[in-house]
Amino acid sequence: MKNTEEFPKNLKNKIDGISFSFGKNWKNYLNSLTVEKIQIAKQSLKDFLGNITGKTCIDIGSGSGIFSYSMFALGAKEITSVDIDSFSVQCSNYLRKKVKNPERWNIYQGSILDKKFISKFGKYDIVYSWGVLHHTGNMWEAIKNAASLVNDNGVFFLAIYNKTKSSRFWLEVKKIYNLSPRIGKKLMNFLLFSVMYFILPLLSLKNPLIRLKNYKKNRGMDPMTDVKD
Repeated sequence: MKNTEEFPKNLKNKIDGISFSFGKNWKNYLNSLTVEKIQIAKQSLKDFLGNITGKTCIDIGSGSGIFSYSMFALGAKEITSVDIDSFSVQCSNYLRKKVKNPERWNIYQGSILDKKFISKFGKYDIVYSWGVLHHTGNMWEAIKNAASLVNDNGVFFLAIYNKTKSSRFWLEVKKIYNLSPRIGKKLMNFLLFSVMYFILPLLSLKNPLIRLKNYKKNRGMDPMTDVKD
């Protein structure tokens, strides 16, 4: 697969049916990526999965590529990054190039719902999919397909949304966001960020700056990136 040294400014997402490009959001996240965030991401994998040295891993919905990168850094024998979003593929390729395009790290663009696509893969010691499969439009089929890639003694590490009383509300917010023009999206990002990270903590008599400072400890993530997601 071709790797790119930098992100083309006018790159268009060629995947049909994507109303929100998570990859564009991840591309922005990489602009603020630090060594500290990478270390936190690596530590989160070690906390969840233990020692992955010598193991085969597939990262389904690889997004920014930071966890595929972390798997490589932790000594995984084989890393496969998969994402349907072309911008996310660019992100993983960007990080792969930073470590001189190792042969044990391969990157593919495609859907976990596409059985023909996933049939090219074998079985893995670790199947990792964090916060992804509920976005596919057919979550249970996606989970079934992902689970089929786990070998007999392997681990399926899955994180999905839980359904709460506010789920319907957030679904409507996402619909409005996707239909909004660019200025509307920026306004919604600002309002939600302000409410979540300033107004609500202040109402709870908590220092919002402390929460923001410590946010990167959450798997090395970024608060504004998560707001957009």
